[in-house]
Amino acid sequence: MITRHGWTAIIAAAACFAIGRVFGLIELYVIGVGIVIALLVAVISVQHRLPPLNVRRIVSPAMVSVGEAARVDIQLANLGRQPSPYLQLWEPVGNNGGAPMQLAKLGPGQTAGAAYRVPTARRGLVRIGPLRALRRDVLGLSQRTTTLAGTDEVLVVPHTITLPFPSVGSSGRLGQHLRMKSWGQTGSEFHSLREYVPGDDIRRINWKASARSTSLIVRETALEGIRRCTVVLDTTESEYAGSSFEQAVIAAASIIASSSHAGVNTRFATSEIDLRGPDVAANTLRWLATVEPTIGSAEVSSVNAGMMDGMGLLVVVTGSASSVAAAQVRAAATQDETMVVVCATEYTASSRFVVDATSLESMIASWSVLILGSGQAVPT
Repeated sequence: MITRHGWTAIIAAAACFAIGRVFGLIELYVIGVGIVIALLVAVISVQHRLPPLNVRRIVSPAMVSVGEAARVDIQLANLGRQPSPYLQLWEPVGNNGGAPMQLAKLGPGQTAGAAYRVPTARRGLVRIGPLRALRRDVLGLSQRTTTLAGTDEVLVVPHTITLPFPSVGSSGRLGQHLRMKSWGQTGSEFHSLREYVPGDDIRRINWKASARSTSLIVRETALEGIRRCTVVLDTTESEYAGSSFEQAVIAAASIIASSSHAGVNTRFATSEIDLRGPDVAANTLRWLATVEPTIGSAEVSSVNAGMMDGMGLLVVVTGSASSVAAAQVRAAATQDETMVVVCATEYTASSRFVVDATSLESMIASWSVLILGSGQAVPT
């Protein structure tokens, strides 16, 4: 490929021939011929095949959280019998620029290496490569680009924060609500026997023990805890403004991680996907790395399809408590489920279980107060 300097040389040679003919100057003919010969030598020199170069790219790690370090190491080895020329290497990294490198001449069997950091300031899929080598002649009249290696990817997943998971023993408003709800559940794990008091479920009366006593005996079971947690992310574009959608993504990822860490049957759902199973936390992070807001309203009313029995927690991450998605999920919730709305755009305090997620600080504080109570320390 002819460079800009090469095209300038072509124009200069043509001018020398033209002026030399008009004025009969043999010297200009000689100069023109010299420029043409230099150009031909330059083109031929860069057309030589490169010696076989073995390129090894090591991406560590291949999946990283926002803000964490990711590194790419490139190792090159000359496997040929001839030395490699001086090369300018260029590797695209994402959509904004790349990594320039200079490779000096490598003799047969010699190796060289280079490394650079991958930008991880934003979540998403960062594509790396292909690695290209640019070779020029000494005068810069001609150049040739050769692809040395293919592409790799680094997945930048959302940042997650540590959040306490609610239970029937939590001292916050949600924990108290769950404790009261658990009394109405018929547990299967035996705890103790006690005398009957007015208001007890007659189905819990142990008739064999009552026959040996002067009063009715009730079979006490252990309090039913949360057995499942469903996190629903509203991806409707109109529900978010500014960076609030990113706040919603972080909130959804953090709650999923908290639920999975607590050993609860966890599920993540949107209008597009339905993730569950033992790897739901990792799979959710991978999906959230590239999610974008969708235009139009999303139907999320089927979130309870196929869920198991027992007490459940239903968390809706949306823009505001009055969103269409929150109303749809609320209408689909069962009596055994407790619904929590996480608001990333607009927070309005109400008697419902609503979490202020308009910022990371407010989300940590609001969630912790709901779970642990106002007198507890906020985790960091």
